[in-house]
Amino acid sequence: MKGRYEDENLTWIPIMIIGIILLPFFLKNLTYSYKYYLFVLNMAGIYIILTVGLDLLSGYTGLISLGHAAFLAIGAYASAILVDQFGIPFIFSLIICPLIVGLFGFFIGFPALRITGMYLGLTTMGFGFIVKRLIIALRDWTQGAGGLEVSSPIIFGYTFRSDWDNYFLISSFTILAVVVSRRIGKSKIGRAFMAIRDSEQAAEASGVNLSKYKMLAFFLSGIFAGLAGVLFAHTSNFISTDHFDILLSVYFIIMVLVGGASSIYGAVLGTLFIVFLDYLFVPQFNVWIKEFLNIEGGDIQSLLFGLIMLLFVIFQPTGLYGMWMKMRIYWKLFPFNPKKKII
Repeated sequence: MKGRYEDENLTWIPIMIIGIILLPFFLKNLTYSYKYYLFVLNMAGIYIILTVGLDLLSGYTGLISLGHAAFLAIGAYASAILVDQFGIPFIFSLIICPLIVGLFGFFIGFPALRITGMYLGLTTMGFGFIVKRLIIALRDWTQGAGGLEVSSPIIFGYTFRSDWDNYFLISSFTILAVVVSRRIGKSKIGRAFMAIRDSEQAAEASGVNLSKYKMLAFFLSGIFAGLAGVLFAHTSNFISTDHFDILLSVYFIIMVLVGGASSIYGAVLGTLFIVFLDYLFVPQFNVWIKEFLNIEGGDIQSLLFGLIMLLFVIFQPTGLYGMWMKMRIYWKLFPFNPKKKII
């Protein structure tokens, strides 16, 4: 009998782990700005943890969420409060806070039992506004809109103080999140999610419990967002309401769409593409616009970013992962690729 994952090529996992371990050493020898590149990679890793969970919800199950910035905020503030004000060890916070955010996701999933599409998106967006107001209202714990300083992560007595240390911590959880979410997507749960996305009526007729799996999708997505929030808070060492606005939720949706919805690897590629574009390319383009055209590049920066997203949605709806799969199939069949008839 074949194993459940026998047909899946897992050789990429040790290769990826070795590459991730060696990458910071390569950057250190390559450039003096390696600390900034490590910071960008850390942000990408944190966002990947969140977007693979969002892909399970929106890509696999077809449930739109514009409230994942709020889930990220709950995980960040919950961990900061538990660790710094209640004295809970950081390693326990890595378990408790994702579960707390998962429970929030579970309760937010109740509207998904009756509404879908744009209305569900508006409901989750409203949840984001509520969380932001609660953070400001609970200023005795959160310091309100002024922001909250957060301690560095400590695991088994070792303190992760720099971006170099944080890189290995974040990348470890990023790999774990990708592997786990991939397993979920290939399991019975993932197949149920996709059945709901394709047709709720057909899924229900096939014996899929719509309420159970919709709530489970929100719960799992919340767990991933909560883990990302914990890492974001303790590696950034400072959080405020400005970090978790509605635009960040849109940002996450764009990452999933650009990478390719309903593909975990697509979520990874989309997140890397958007983060590198935002942190590396767009600032340089902004400086070039200001120097050579003698105008402020802020509006042009937004225009360029939006244009790239629009082009992906129109001309490459399957995203970066879909593009990669087409190339892979082409070269796998080469030189026996089907050719178009010339009339």
